[in-house]
Amino acid sequence: MKFSRLLFGLLVASLMSCNIFSPSDDVSVDKDDASMLIYEGQKSFRDAEYKSAVNFFESALAADSTRSEAWFGLAKARLYANVKNPLGIVAEINSDENEIPLMNLDEEVAEEYFNAISLALFPLRELVRRDSLTEKNPAIKLSDRMVTYSNFSVSYGILEFAYTILRFRNSVGSSVKISLNDDKTLSIDVESMYENALNDTAVLNQFNNSLSQLQSDLANTLDNVLPKVSDALEESGMFDGEGSAISQLLGADAEANSQTAKATIGFYKVGDGIDNDGDGCVDEEILDGIDNDGDGLIDEDLRLVPLERAPDSTVSWIGIGRDSLDHDLNGVKEDSLELHLNEKNKLLFAVDFEPKKSNDSTYQANLRAIMEDTDSTKIKYPLKERQRLIGRCWNNYTEKEFKAWFRNR
Repeated sequence: MKFSRLLFGLLVASLMSCNIFSPSDDVSVDKDDASMLIYEGQKSFRDAEYKSAVNFFESALAADSTRSEAWFGLAKARLYANVKNPLGIVAEINSDENEIPLMNLDEEVAEEYFNAISLALFPLRELVRRDSLTEKNPAIKLSDRMVTYSNFSVSYGILEFAYTILRFRNSVGSSVKISLNDDKTLSIDVESMYENALNDTAVLNQFNNSLSQLQSDLANTLDNVLPKVSDALEESGMFDGEGSAISQLLGADAEANSQTAKATIGFYKVGDGIDNDGDGCVDEEILDGIDNDGDGLIDEDLRLVPLERAPDSTVSWIGIGRDSLDHDLNGVKEDSLELHLNEKNKLLFAVDFEPKKSNDSTYQANLRAIMEDTDSTKIKYPLKERQRLIGRCWNNYTEKEFKAWFRNR
C-alpha cells in the first residue's frame, strides 16, 4: 500500500515536471518548440497577459512560420494588448445611421483603435496570403491550415474596413464628415477644412491626398475583402440594423453599392484644377450646400476661393474668387458666367444645362464610368460619347482640351 502511494506520487511528480497538457509557468520554454510556444501563448491570452502572449506567438513563428495558430494568435493578442475594448470597434461600425462609422471618435480613442488594428492586421494579412497560396498549391506548405481564412474572415473584414476609415479620419481629423446617401454615393462635408485651406495650401494638399488614399484603401477593402466575407458577415448577425452604413454596403447589391461608394469619393477633391466628377467642368462649385451646376450633386469638385455677396444685389454673387481657371472650358478664364450665380444660386454658365436629380442612377453611373476612364491610351469614352452621355461642359471641349483632361490622373 505504501509502495503504491509512493509510486503514484513519483508518477504525479514526473508528469508535472514535463507534462505539456498542463499550464507551465516556466519562462524558459524551448524556443524551437513551436507547439509549446503556441500553447503558452494561448494560455497567456486566456489569463489576459496579452503582451506575454504576443511574445510567445512571435517566438513560435520564428521557430515555424507555417503555424497558422501562431499567426492568428499573434493578431488577436496584439489587438487586445493595445485597445481597452476591442468589441467597441464592432459597436462603432454598427452605428444605426448613414454617417460612415468611426469618423466621430474622440482623438485619443481613434488613435488607440487605429494603432491596435494596424498591429493586428499585419499577421492577419500574412495568414491570408499564406492560406490562399497553400490552398491553391498544397505542395508549397506556407501554412499548416489549422486556422483557415474562412475561420476568421468576419473579423478580418471588420478590421480592414475599420482600418480604412480610421486611416482617413486620422489624416483629416474628426471635423470632416462622410455620409452614405440613399443611392449609395458618398457625400463629404468639408466646411471646416475649407476655411483652414484658404489660409494654408498645405491643408488642402493633405486633404486631397487623404481622399486619394481613402479611395485606394476602399478599392482594396470593397473589392477584395468585403465581397468575400459579405455572406459570413450577414450570417454572423453583427450588422442586422438596416440603417448602418456597413449593412447597406453589404446588402443584396453589395458589389454595385461598393463600386458606387468607392467611385464617388474623388468627386470631393478641392481646388486641384481638374474635373473630379466627370462632367467636364473644372473646380466649378462653391461651398454653399447648394447644387450650383444642376448635376444633382452638392459641393462636389469645389473651387477654393473666398465668397462675397455683391452689396448692390440680392440675386448674384461676385468675388467668388479668381483662380485662373477656365471652369466651363469655353476658352475664357474667369469670365462673368463663371463668377456669378442667379437667384437660385446656380452658376450662370450652367443655367441652361439639363437639370439632374441625385437619384438619376443612369446619369450618375455615366459620371462614375467616365471618372474611371483615365488611361489616354485605352479610351473607352471618346469626346463625342461624353458629349452625348453627359453634355454640359463636355460640349465646350476641343480635341486638344480632351487630351489635356487625362493629365495628372
